Amino acid sequence: MRHFIHLAYQGTKYRGWQRQANERSVQATIEDLLSKMLKTKTIIHGCGRTDAGVNASQYFVHADIPEDLDYDPVERLNHMLPDDIAIYEIIPIHDPYCNAQTDAIARSYEYYMHFHKIPQLKDTSTYFKVSNLDVEAMQSAVIILQNTKDFRSLCKGPDIYKHTRCNVQSISLEETHDGHRMLFSITANRFLRAMIRNIVARLINIGKGELSLNEFTEVIRKQKEFKFPFHKQAPPTGLYLSKIIYPYLERDVIS
Repeated sequence: MRHFIHLAYQGTKYRGWQRQANERSVQATIEDLLSKMLKTKTIIHGCGRTDAGVNASQYFVHADIPEDLDYDPVERLNHMLPDDIAIYEIIPIHDPYCNAQTDAIARSYEYYMHFHKIPQLKDTSTYFKVSNLDVEAMQSAVIILQNTKDFRSLCKGPDIYKHTRCNVQSISLEETHDGHRMLFSITANRFLRAMIRNIVARLINIGKGELSLNEFTEVIRKQKEFKFPFHKQAPPTGLYLSKIIYPYLERDVIS
């Protein structure tokens, strides 16, 4: 029977979600142990890919799992998995064609960053060695992004897509901890490769005064590519896939 598995993971030690030859991935780790638990080869299909080092505070996969198990599969699978992957719920779905990736109608991401060196945050937030950021300019850039429809300038390999339009439903940049940390949040119907890490990097460029709002706006408006030195992505450490919404299923993020 088709099931959705609600889970979360810390991606620091993995080469991303997707199974890869001779690399440690989140998919392979779960898939191999789920197959071992069920004593049959079981394929899981994720709600999307995350790159190496990227985290997920909410993630769903679909898989076909027997109903008549004589044990608690959540408890057993959690016991088998490493501490950086957690299974929250295995949910029966009565439509055998439900798909964790293509049925999602919206996704949310969060990017955590801090500006004072805090060793305890090294695996959960990105440390930017900057001070005196122009937060007002960064907030203005966020407003520009709220009204942007085409994100060709802010993704990697735009030509692989039929189009690069995204419907941004919400976006914010919030200062926390007396301005020593920031949280960037965004919800949209779809995301392009490296889109959030590129956005965060450009916001930092703007905050440091390296990139003007006019330059930022002009590149996006003309759908050009950001050139050196504005071509780098923000590190993966602070990035979390934080929410997946389906028309027939919604779960709170567990923290």
